[in-house]
Amino acid sequence: MNDRIRELGFFLRVSEEESFSSAARSLDLDPSTISKVIQRLENRLGVRLFHRTSRVLQLTQEGEHFLAAAQKVMQALEEAETAVSPAVTEATGVLRLSSTAAFARRRLAPLIPAFLKAHPAVRVEIVVAATPPDLFEQQIDISFQSGNIPDSTLVARRITTARWHLCAAPAYLARAGTPQTPDELHGHHCLNFLPGSFRSRWPLKSGDQVHTHEPKAIAAANNGDVLCTLATMGVGIARLADYHIDAELHSGALVKVLPDHELDREPIYAVFASKRHLSPRVRIFLEHAGERLSAD
Repeated sequence: MNDRIRELGFFLRVSEEESFSSAARSLDLDPSTISKVIQRLENRLGVRLFHRTSRVLQLTQEGEHFLAAAQKVMQALEEAETAVSPAVTEATGVLRLSSTAAFARRRLAPLIPAFLKAHPAVRVEIVVAATPPDLFEQQIDISFQSGNIPDSTLVARRITTARWHLCAAPAYLARAGTPQTPDELHGHHCLNFLPGSFRSRWPLKSGDQVHTHEPKAIAAANNGDVLCTLATMGVGIARLADYHIDAELHSGALVKVLPDHELDREPIYAVFASKRHLSPRVRIFLEHAGERLSAD
């Protein structure tokens, strides 16, 4: 198909210039190249497109008909490119984002109003999932994920960070006591993610060592917001990310437990399919999110 478009372009230029030599100069090519392409086009069509003499290059009757059709083809091609070209610089279409429910509610949703105001031709869809989705199967443009990104075919750009805290309601700690060491967690009611999830294991520092605890939970869920609600009701101690509990910590509904034993911040990545040919809506939202979410 590319060869055919090239042939049409050469044919139209020769028709305009009425000379192989002039067409060749305008295209910065050798005249013999132009002549060979036109001859190949004529051989494929089975007709002569030009009358050739030493002084004149003139379209045949078949050439006139072909010229009209070729001009329509090139015009249609230009219109097709024009229809797409605004997308090169303007954000349009549907932007599909994915993350956990808590991150979507506390971190993604606050980004959306300003983005939509700045880019009114975009519609945003947020897919909430407890586990990372298949980007291709679910047509996800950007998935916000933490932890290990196992698919090496995807691009993972660090977009922000999170810190996980042990926390509990003041009423629970007043009733059950405040643990002073990680080992004392075994004597407490704990709230945890479902067994088998990497979130159900609590890595905590003891001096220079890191020990992983997986407490037996009095209640478990696959959703951090549910655990946050249970913790604020005084049911027990939970380990949750700042985006689960920042409002509750600020209000005093929850307080940190064993803060000196917390690990460093955990990176959160914007995961997408490829760095090449990013649509403007994806590229612009990545910039928008990166400016507004701290990566410290």
